[in-house]
Amino acid sequence: MQLIVHYDVTDITKWKAAFDDDAEARRDAGLTVLQVWKDPDSTQRAAVLLDVNDRARAQKWLDRSDALSVDDAQTVTATSAHFLETM
Repeated sequence: MQLIVHYDVTDITKWKAAFDDDAEARRDAGLTVLQVWKDPDSTQRAAVLLDVNDRARAQKWLDRSDALSVDDAQTVTATSAHFLETM
């Protein structure tokens, strides 16, 4: 299973540094980063594809990330997240 998260951010450089700093929390949630993308036409959009080892732990990571703006250096203005499975 994978998880794709779309981020709207105020500062993509600060957001990426904060995202990188959250690596231990992602590992603890059973998540592995597969890809990180930035929108080529905007400095305020990013997306991340993660491999999910445990959906319940991944959901807790999402809930924590949404609740604690300090995790993203207060750069995230909106997110959307979707769990996906290969068909």
